[in-house]
Amino acid sequence: MKDSQKHFEKIWKTVSEEKQEMDSTTDSRIWKGIDRRIKQNNKRKYYWAAAAAILVPLFGILLFYKDFAPKETKNDLSAIVLQTNEFSKTFRLSDHSVITLEPYSKLSINKDFGKKYRNVKFQGKGFFSIEKDKSRPFIVDAGGFSVEVLGTKFSVDQKSEEKKVKLIEGKVKIKHNGKLIYLLPNENWSTSSTKIDLHYYAMSMVRPFTFENTTFEDAIIEIENTYGVNITYPKNIAKNQVSGSFSGNLKEILSIINYPFNLKTVFKNENEITLY
Repeated sequence: MKDSQKHFEKIWKTVSEEKQEMDSTTDSRIWKGIDRRIKQNNKRKYYWAAAAAILVPLFGILLFYKDFAPKETKNDLSAIVLQTNEFSKTFRLSDHSVITLEPYSKLSINKDFGKKYRNVKFQGKGFFSIEKDKSRPFIVDAGGFSVEVLGTKFSVDQKSEEKKVKLIEGKVKIKHNGKLIYLLPNENWSTSSTKIDLHYYAMSMVRPFTFENTTFEDAIIEIENTYGVNITYPKNIAKNQVSGSFSGNLKEILSIINYPFNLKTVFKNENEITLY
């Protein structure tokens, strides 16, 4: 069995064992990965049976996931607190992980750090480069959601109204509202009090798109949901139709879809884009 096939099945088994529901984006990506392997190896019946054996217990389980992080009291003087004021600062932890805290951020290291798990509590914004250790997962409690890794590089924004996790390298598992979300490199996740959870790709990721007599506004919505951005455009072309199949990163996709309407793209920031 190929390594990627084993990885997909391992994720499903892990979710089943943890009695946890998986988010639809992760579920869809894993299913497509298994289906592709089935076609490549021409062993459809065997692998469908294996997938079914995993899926049956998965979709029947909707219980809560066990919280690994031990509770910390207000008088716990044994916890180590790292924090910044007006300047960013980089810290190296006892496991050799490197954490860069942006201004006015705080990292509290649990007193049991490194025994069975590597638990920390985080407030603010920061970049995490975690030393790999399969036997001791690194768990970031970001207040309202948690991020669990074995060894990887990612950033967390816990301070802004829209909370975000951006994965640069490795794999992470996010727990939020009773669901697990798995991120792969160049995939991001965000949540806020006014929006549903979003699982999307970095702007640099090449993604395929197919539009067949699709209105411009519906095509833009699909692009927004894929990359987690907000795009404004002239409303007089909202009902115009778009057709074609193409792939590229966000900048390339917008260039293609803009061409028939003679539009230009302005990136105001990492989330706001204007077409004019």
